[in-house]
Amino acid sequence: MGSEFYVSSDREQTGPWPFTREQLEESVIRNWPGASVGEFFEGRHLEIQVEVEPGQLAELSFSLRHRVFSFADREPWSAPLTVIYTVLRELAPTVPVVWWIDYDATMEPLDLSADLQAFIRSFGT
Repeated sequence: MGSEFYVSSDREQTGPWPFTREQLEESVIRNWPGASVGEFFEGRHLEIQVEVEPGQLAELSFSLRHRVFSFADREPWSAPLTVIYTVLRELAPTVPVVWWIDYDATMEPLDLSADLQAFIRSFGT
């Protein structure tokens, strides 16, 4: 079984993201009309599947309880990161963002004020 990446608000600087589940679903569907958003694990998570570009599928989940995105450590990371970036720029553009991998809980910042390509490049470095 592979590792998972996690992306959340920087709770040392702020609380959890202010958007609702409905706002998240609406944002995903508005930006990618063919996307799939559904509940799993007894309604505690949203499973999000988006074809970001033709042939490039993003599969990620959002914990409704912990308010954290997660996705498998499987390249290209750009697909799930594109979804996260787009949604957060729309719903919580000023909230600081961090990421970590499951085996090392060292939180690293992600800069939402950068453009998408810079945001993706900064991930994992």
